[in-house]
Amino acid sequence: MSRLTKEGVSGLLAGAALASALALLPDDLGVALAVAFPPVALVALWLRFRGDEHERQTLVPIFLAAFAVRVCVAIVIAYATPDGYFALDDQRYSALGQELARHWAGQSAYPDDIHGAVGYYFWNAAIFSVVGPVPLAATLLNGALGAGCTVLAWSLAREIGGETAARYAALLTAFFPSLVLWSSLNLKDALAVTAILGCVRAAQRLYARFSAGPIAAIALGLSILGELRGYLALVAASALMVAIVVPRLSGRRAPVSIAAMLALGALVMVRVGPIEGLGDEASLESLDHARRELAFGASAYQGDVDISTPSTALSFLPVGLGYFLLAPAPWQVWNSRQLLALPEMLAWYALLPQVVAGFLLAIRRRFGAALPIASFTLFGSISYALVESNLGTAYRHRAQVLVLFLVFGAIGLAQRKRAASPGALRRTVAVAARNVLERTPA
Repeated sequence: MSRLTKEGVSGLLAGAALASALALLPDDLGVALAVAFPPVALVALWLRFRGDEHERQTLVPIFLAAFAVRVCVAIVIAYATPDGYFALDDQRYSALGQELARHWAGQSAYPDDIHGAVGYYFWNAAIFSVVGPVPLAATLLNGALGAGCTVLAWSLAREIGGETAARYAALLTAFFPSLVLWSSLNLKDALAVTAILGCVRAAQRLYARFSAGPIAAIALGLSILGELRGYLALVAASALMVAIVVPRLSGRRAPVSIAAMLALGALVMVRVGPIEGLGDEASLESLDHARRELAFGASAYQGDVDISTPSTALSFLPVGLGYFLLAPAPWQVWNSRQLLALPEMLAWYALLPQVVAGFLLAIRRRFGAALPIASFTLFGSISYALVESNLGTAYRHRAQVLVLFLVFGAIGLAQRKRAASPGALRRTVAVAARNVLERTPA
């Protein structure tokens, strides 16, 4: 039998075994797995048959393990933790999504509590219209999206740092605790992070070759972000404009890049312009009001700081970045949830030197490919640093830029591994010896 035939038979047997197992599970869990497993299987098969050997041997197992971890965490949260323990929004989206699905079926009125960006409510309602009121189905679909982020992180890192960097990026994205947690709940974060990574990867491809495919991917990603969180669409569009235009300002393709920037700007205005209050939402006065509203409870910080003017916002920015990127610190552990975040924070602190090293290496060696990652990381971090005033929300929203920081960290780790290899040491010794011989007089 050929390799493809063997793998096809194995896949059928695995599918039959899975179907048998689903029949023995609780109804809601069986339905949720039946909904989430097909897209995961399709991605795994696509990587298996369309990818190269390294993807088949390394990325596919990481991708499947990432999904399995998220399924396990989602099950534990659903069955063993108090309602709303990690985020109250989880229950809100499920309840309003079910109510909206009933409205679509003609069984109830339109939910009054749905306002602002409606995309995620519609996402939930679409799922519940198909499978019924099974909140775990939406949660496990988020787990599938979270696992898919490992594929995108792999591609981003591989474009800049090669196979080793790609492997590290996929592993970090697959198992970093906050990325696992926020894609194991019924929250916007998994879909938002997927859209962000898709836009950044499309901008990277657009730098390599100007074509319609990446432009369409960026348009789709911005549309999704606009329906989830309007300000994120603005942040992403601004970052992408910088990434597209800056590398080509001195080249022959500058007019094309500027035209693409203008087209993206027009697209953003068309897509996110109708969102209620978006223009006011982006103002400093609105950001100041929002951060004051978030400053409640024991986890609040710097809630009375004024950022309503450019000068006050700039003066607060370093402090805000410190909190957004580094909190909760070990001395800020005041409850059980912050205690659960402590191991990740220690790992994040340990990884920071490699993030810096990877960023410097990427910018120096592959500026055009690294700029989309760097620009969104910068724009997103600054935006959130200004508006955050609660340790819990800062920890949650950091996931939207954390995955891009981890890509730079993976590049730094790969470079450190190469520098520590015996071959690198021999080359260093050989270069040093040659330099000594060249300087020694005959």
